[in-house]
Amino acid sequence: MARKHTILAVLLLSAAPAVASPGRDAERKPPPDEKVSRELRDLRAGLINSGRQRALEQIPRFRPLCDADGYPLVGNIGNKPRAFQPSQFCAEVRKAGK
Repeated sequence: MARKHTILAVLLLSAAPAVASPGRDAERKPPPDEKVSRELRDLRAGLINSGRQRALEQIPRFRPLCDADGYPLVGNIGNKPRAFQPSQFCAEVRKAGK
């Protein structure tokens, strides 16, 4: 009598570790406000009060809000959804740097 063999197919997903590890352009989370200097928090307030157009005209003034790669060093202000936020400013800085 012949034996029956069962073949089990296994699919290895080699791309899974690459997806799980954050890439160079992955969104970076800024530290909470209590770990950010008062100067940066004041500069963030100045950015939000300036608005998009004036902030982009004064990039050197607001550039300290972003790290060397152009990611925000301070968080957004949640109760001002229509304001020009640090994450938007730093995205413009990254775009201008490319």
